[in-house]
Amino acid sequence: MKTLVILLLLVGGAVAGAWLGGETWLARKARTMIAEDPRIEAASVAPLREIDRIGLGLTAVEIATPAGEAVLPAVELWAAPTSPTQFHAALPSTMTLPVLGRPLAVTAADAVLSLRVSPGSDMAISRMAAASGPVAIEGHPLLEGLDAQAQLVAMGAAAPRAARAAYDLGGRLRDLTGMGLLPRPPALADRAISVEGAARVFLTAPLRQAADAPPPDLVGLSSDGVTLTLGDQSLRLAGTVRAGEDGRAEGAAFVYTTDARAWLQLAADLGAIPAVTVALADTALQQAAEMPVDLPTGVPAPAEPAKGELRVPLIFRDGKTFLGPLALGEAPLFPA
Repeated sequence: MKTLVILLLLVGGAVAGAWLGGETWLARKARTMIAEDPRIEAASVAPLREIDRIGLGLTAVEIATPAGEAVLPAVELWAAPTSPTQFHAALPSTMTLPVLGRPLAVTAADAVLSLRVSPGSDMAISRMAAASGPVAIEGHPLLEGLDAQAQLVAMGAAAPRAARAAYDLGGRLRDLTGMGLLPRPPALADRAISVEGAARVFLTAPLRQAADAPPPDLVGLSSDGVTLTLGDQSLRLAGTVRAGEDGRAEGAAFVYTTDARAWLQLAADLGAIPAVTVALADTALQQAAEMPVDLPTGVPAPAEPAKGELRVPLIFRDGKTFLGPLALGEAPLFPA
């Protein structure tokens, strides 16, 4: 897969040259790279020859990944002349991808990946995005749509001390229904999951595409709201959490919901909590939501709950987790 990313980046080199000559050189370079890399094969590599795009068309692509082999009948890699540092990969509607340790047929409508790099920042990845229409695995619906992106931004004064880069994440995942390959708990039945919102993540370094670039560590995150919907139930998550000096979470997270008991009952139906504790837990959440919140240093005040909405506070301080003023035990490691 790394070779495919490198080929994507090479498209940018063609943009700087003449249209015809750039694509010809790019195709020749790509064939050489593929021939020298045992992890990737392609039956053909050809210039796109389109006036508004500079890039390559590959056919019968086979990529060796740690999870197994991926087979793509065709892939288009390209950049627009007006955006020479932003590259795109248009995926085929039908692919064979390693899923759960075995090769399975995956269909995806209008699936596109994009990547932008910053030459002035040692080729740091400044933007990533993925979009797709309905996706299915072995004919079983997986999700109705995906639109997600990550943008490199200024960290701001509230960044954790260990942070050296920040990315704003945003997007929407629509109607995740499962793969039909694994049994679903009866409590979930046929209810689809959707997620929508935005968050900022703080890392120890920017993301980079270089093969020898170590992955950065996550040292903090914040969000004004990420909404999770399951059937007719929904809740919103917000807050600011970072890694403390002991490696455990510090900060505060808030859960906004109009029906906390329904979520507790779902947790019981899934076996996450004993069923006999649902009523007691609901009472505890109601009481915690009504108590004043003592926020850790550096955590901004949360938004007020809407009418009929409960705001449940989870506070992480001094290595412990608190539900309002009630100590629950050790704070989780961050990231978990």
